[in-house]
Parts: sequence; structure tokens; C-alpha cells
Amino acid sequence: MKLSDHLDKGIWGAADRGLPVLYGIGYVLLVIRVLPEIELGNFALVQTIFLIISGLANAFALQPLLKFASEERSDRRELIGTALILNAAFVLLCSIVLVLFRMQFAALLNAPELTRLLPLVPAMLFGSFIRNFVLVLLQTRYRVRQVFWMDAVHFIGAITLVYVWSKLHLFDSAYDMVYINLISLSASSIVGVFFCWNIFDAAWKLSREHIKEFWGYGRYVFASIVSYLFYSNSDYFFLAAFSGPAQVGIYSAVKTFVRIFDTMQQLMQMFILPASSRLSSVGDFRSLKVLTEKAICFGTLALTPIFLLFVFFADPLMSAISDGRFVGAAPLLQLFGLLSLITAANAVAGNVLFGLGKAKEGFILSILLLISSAAFYAICVPMWGALGATIGYLLSSALLTWLTVHKVQQFVPFTLRGVLARVRDATQFVKIRLGRA
Repeated sequence: MKLSDHLDKGIWGAADRGLPVLYGIGYVLLVIRVLPEIELGNFALVQTIFLIISGLANAFALQPLLKFASEERSDRRELIGTALILNAAFVLLCSIVLVLFRMQFAALLNAPELTRLLPLVPAMLFGSFIRNFVLVLLQTRYRVRQVFWMDAVHFIGAITLVYVWSKLHLFDSAYDMVYINLISLSASSIVGVFFCWNIFDAAWKLSREHIKEFWGYGRYVFASIVSYLFYSNSDYFFLAAFSGPAQVGIYSAVKTFVRIFDTMQQLMQMFILPASSRLSSVGDFRSLKVLTEKAICFGTLALTPIFLLFVFFADPLMSAISDGRFVGAAPLLQLFGLLSLITAANAVAGNVLFGLGKAKEGFILSILLLISSAAFYAICVPMWGALGATIGYLLSSALLTWLTVHKVQQFVPFTLRGVLARVRDATQFVKIRLGRA
């Protein structure tokens, strides 16, 4: 498989994944520099809870849809209908639980204001419901351009609204950020309705056969996503429980820069999961090996400048965004820079594993990750606070990468030597593109 054959889609995909980075820059300039630490921390907690529920809903119904609908099957209508109903039921159930137990959640996280903020999370979930569903449908058809415009409405729209809110002198609390995100997510869903008009064809019924198929694959994906969400977000919860939302606000300001790694993972998922599903379904493991090696190599090379930036320019970056408020935060950013070395391998191996249909193996890995990340956070956060949260995050990420790569190599025998050899392909690719420019 030649990655250059998908260059046009790759450019749109890269542009799409650049939108969260643009949002992050706007967040740094317009939100972090303005909101008090405690308001920033309250919003970070609300946003984290929203993202966790969205991620779980995605794993429960939409990830199985992405895999099955990417394959050559005649029951696409039934797959879409099953995913839609299951996704709606899951979001509704989580919303009810969140509202009923909002006081308990607020007490557990040492953030009393969450009692009033958490009831707004269900509104955000339903505002983003159509958006999330349509994004998966578009990915199954490789309609990356439409994905870009849907995401642009949300990310650019949110930052634009923050700017307008600020100019009107109305932007001073976590509530403002929640309302702004609700508006931008809903607008993105409206755009999604128009984009999916000619590809949305659902059978409005649940069949036992399709529920069983979704559950057989989705339960393992769900468990894997639970573990991923735990190790990537529970640092906020540990910090809140031990130090309160103000410390969460400072830590979240540093972790904003980590969006670049999430962006790379999401970009790779857009292409690696559907491609690996199709290649494995026809038994073309030779092409799958080449795809795996090239994707890891190209992705790691692309993140090398981020590694250099975070490690050597952490101090000026943190000074620029905080006006001296976040004292001692630069070492956290330097540590996060190490993620540049493992993010591509983590993303590629994880998506290849699920593309192969090895959801059960992913489930086993997720259990190991869940146990280890809980131990890392429980030990490191009480001892070192925000620095401990950073160390726990890095240790969990490194362990997950090693375990996933080792498991994938049992089915797709790629090697580190093979990955390094693809540097020559990357160099040749750049020379060809520059020659054409």
C-alpha cells in the first residue's frame, strides 16, 4: 500500500487534526490567560467528564460501526440502525446517572461548584450526538474533507465565541466555556445532518444477530477505551481529590500542549483502522506490515520537532501563557515531550490490533493497563502532586505502547529495524514532493 496514493485525503486529514491544535492555541491565549485557576479547574473537570462519556459511547457503539461498515458488507443499513439506537441508549443512561449523583461526584472531586455544572453535561452530550455519529459514517467512506468542515465549525466556532464573549466582557467563569462548547457542538451536528444526507440509510430496528455482533466486538473495545480514558484523564480526578480544582487548573494548562499527541493518534485512527480492517479481511498481511512500519516511522518523524520544542523551550512557552502564574510548570512540559517518541507506535499498533479484529487481546491489555495506571497515579500523585500526575501519565503511556506493540507483532511481524528502514522511504517521499513543488 502506497501512502502517497492517499495524499489528498492525508492533507485534509492533517488539516482536520490541526484544528484541535488551533483550538489549543486559542484556548491558551483566550482562556488560560483570562480565567482564574479555580474556574479553569472546574471547566477542566466538566470537560473531562464529558469527554469520558463521549469516549465510552464511541467505544460501545461507534467503534464497532467504524470497523464493520468499513468492510465490504451487504447489511450496512442494519449496522447503522443498530449503532444509532445503542449509542442513544448509552448516552441517555449516562446522563441520568450523572444528574442523579451530581452531589456525590462533586464531593468526591473536592469541587462544590460541580453540583451546578454537571447537569449541563447531558446537554453537551446531546448537542454532540449527531456530530459524533456522522463523523464515523464519513470515516467509513473516507470523506475526510467533510470531516474537516464539521470539526472546523466546532473548534474554530468555539474559539470565535470565546473572543466575542471576552469583547463583551461576559467571559469570566467555567459556565461561559460550557455554554460556548454547547453552541459549537450543536452547530457542528447541524452541519453533519447536511453532509450525511446521501449516505445515511438506517434500518430502524434492532436484530439479535447484530446486537450480538456489536457486543462480541464492542465489549472488548469498550473495556480498552475505559482503560485508556482512565490513564489519560484520571490524573485530573486524583489532583482534584488531593489538591482541589485550582491545582487542576494549573496542570490542565500544561496538559493543553499534549493535545498535539492526541491529534496525531486521531489522525492515524482515521486511516489505519479502516485500512487495516480491509487488508486483514482479504489476507493481505504483507501490505499490512508495510503500512504499519511506514505509519510508525512517518508519525514519529513528524513529532520530532515537538519533542525538541517541549524539551528545550518549555520555560518560554509556559511564561508566555501564564504571565508568571504557573511557577515550576516547565518541567512538566519537558516530561510530556517524551511522548513524542512513543505516540506514533502506540496509535498505529492499537488501531492495527482492532483492525485485525483482535478485540479480546485489546481487552486483556486494557485490564493490565487499568491496574498499572491506577497504581502509578495512586503512588505518584499524593507524593509529588502535578509532577506525580505527569510521571504517572508517562509511565502508563510507555507501558501501554510496549504491551500493544508486542501483541501486534504476534500477528503482523514488523520490527524496529523495519521501522527504521522506512526512514529512507520518508526521505525519498519528501524529495519527490519537493521536486514536484
